[in-house]
Amino acid sequence: MFPLQNKNWPATAVLRGGLTIVFILWLATVMSRYDDNPIEKQQKINVKQAPSNIVIEQLILPPVPVPKAKPQASAVSELANQPPESAIKQVKQSPPVNKQQVEQVYKQLSDQGIDIQIAWPQQVHQQQGASDFMYQCAGMQFAMLNGNKITKVNQFALSDYSDWIRVAQGNLSKKEQHWITAYSLAGTPIRLFPRNIDLRLAQHLANALKGALLVNLRANYQVSNQRLYLTKIQLNNQAIKTSWELYIGECI
Repeated sequence: MFPLQNKNWPATAVLRGGLTIVFILWLATVMSRYDDNPIEKQQKINVKQAPSNIVIEQLILPPVPVPKAKPQASAVSELANQPPESAIKQVKQSPPVNKQQVEQVYKQLSDQGIDIQIAWPQQVHQQQGASDFMYQCAGMQFAMLNGNKITKVNQFALSDYSDWIRVAQGNLSKKEQHWITAYSLAGTPIRLFPRNIDLRLAQHLANALKGALLVNLRANYQVSNQRLYLTKIQLNNQAIKTSWELYIGECI
């Protein structure tokens, strides 16, 4: 019996080897169908569904300089609960000839020692209208501040923004609330204005200050006829009877 078993063993080994090779080939075919991770596929699909006109951009601010004077109790901010706006008195003011003076006033706007509070309209529909105009027409930028990092929600290809960071206080607009929820943003809501708007504000301030230092500013924003105005102005505790035009133009 032993010679018979030894004679048939090579055929059995060949058969087993052939079955093993077939099994390996079948297993490789099945595994190749599951190479892609389904979680990664779902993530790629979610990214494609994001709006094409929104870009999340990360910025890092330079270290905050040490203020020369003791900061005032009130921080630079934007308020929402203010009395209704009065009629706008359109009085044209020529910008100062001294550009260096304007630049100095512009730099004071972002000084932590300056007490500046500018309010948005009180009525809800006026707030919404002013917000839409600023975002869609004037180029205002919404962002979140975390320490020295800023996360911008870009709607337009604009980069020349003011150095003055406005902290958004009071109720945020529906659009701003949607951005925070949709993109899981965290931090302090801020609004960035185009630099040309704050340069125009610096021109008005330089005209009114006539060389004096900027100590405090109280005013209201108002949008009328595709224009952004500053109204109810209190400059260094002195009332300004006229309104200042900060921006005029059509939507971007």
